[in-house]
Amino acid sequence: MSLETDREIIDVTEHTEQVTFQKTTRKTNNNHELTMLAHERLSFSLEEYMRRYNEIQAAMAAMDLDALLIRGPENITYFIGYETPGYYKYHSILVPRDGEPIFLVRDFEWINSPEFAWIPQLAKVYDWDHPPSVTANVLKQAGLNEGKRIGVEKQCFFYTVDEHETYVREMPNNAFVDATHILWDARSIKSTEEIDMMRRSAAIVDKAMVAGYEATAAGVTADAINAAVNNEIFLNGGEYMGLPPFVLAGARSCLPHQTGGDNALEQNDVMYFEISASKRRYSAALMRTIFVGEMKDEWRRVAESCIGSVDAALGFIREGVTCHEADTVARNITTEAGFGDYHRNRLGYSIGLNYPPDWGEGELISLRQDEHRELKAGMTFHMPPLCLKYREFGIGFSETIVVTKDGCEKLSNLPREIITK
Repeated sequence: MSLETDREIIDVTEHTEQVTFQKTTRKTNNNHELTMLAHERLSFSLEEYMRRYNEIQAAMAAMDLDALLIRGPENITYFIGYETPGYYKYHSILVPRDGEPIFLVRDFEWINSPEFAWIPQLAKVYDWDHPPSVTANVLKQAGLNEGKRIGVEKQCFFYTVDEHETYVREMPNNAFVDATHILWDARSIKSTEEIDMMRRSAAIVDKAMVAGYEATAAGVTADAINAAVNNEIFLNGGEYMGLPPFVLAGARSCLPHQTGGDNALEQNDVMYFEISASKRRYSAALMRTIFVGEMKDEWRRVAESCIGSVDAALGFIREGVTCHEADTVARNITTEAGFGDYHRNRLGYSIGLNYPPDWGEGELISLRQDEHRELKAGMTFHMPPLCLKYREFGIGFSETIVVTKDGCEKLSNLPREIITK
């Protein structure tokens, strides 16, 4: 197949023998009759997807964009509901100003579109294609190749130098401008439907954490405890996570972003857990540390400072405070306790919609030093104050929270306390 051949834009409703959806329309804020597919497999209501469409269109208008190309897998799922772990191959959405989006999808995976998404129009990308050339062809078919401003996601993992150079070369009279923050800003504030989905994930996390507690005992390996945690996640309807649970025993608890191990817990030892669960790609996470036998005095003081750090943040966070201020309030607790050198991570990061390689959304917004944006109601964060001392311990406690106008709400129902077994 020649790369120069026009790529057909098809209506999925005319290419699907098994009709498992209803074709409908919804009027947008700009009075466009948007065609949508209604079916029970959508993660959210059509009204929720319309809210997202309207918000993206408003942001495009503010940037005077004629179209937007959405490339990040989380952003694609957010906008149309489409899900796949096959995001390692090319997927993109062309969103024209006030018009019908077109989904550019790998031919092998196009049948995932009517299964998960509301979007009816798509163009296939074959495994022998040069995908950016296909997208350039579709842009030209849509009349978006001469003197147009096209938003692209320059800060996305998946928007390559080759892709950008292809567009500039094939459409030199267009301006391709960074519009990464359109989707990032939209995703940073969760709707009621999104928060409800995260509550489902948080409930799974709680059950997995309890399973980890129950499996913890001297002589048991971290691998065995990790197996109990993972088993509970999937038995309760959890889906594959953006990162694995971090389940570490003894001195290995100090290792960031590691999991399991054939080392067995000893009497008088540290057991560290940081667990997430995912439902329809929406996650919540939780960090806890428990102790087997007698606690060293230093362990107790570190644990108390990490718990105190979370307590301080929970008491301070509300709409209108800045990320920098929240991080400072929490970090002061561990620093004043003498453990500032061991508390090296940010207070927290946005969490919600994700694919590997992360369960968080820290690229959207983080609770960290020198981030002076104000928090808004509906933002969701995982806050894991954690102290790591090499080859001695990793001790931390966390909460996943929703920011409200007057404070914040945590999604876990488990206590945040020192536990010994």
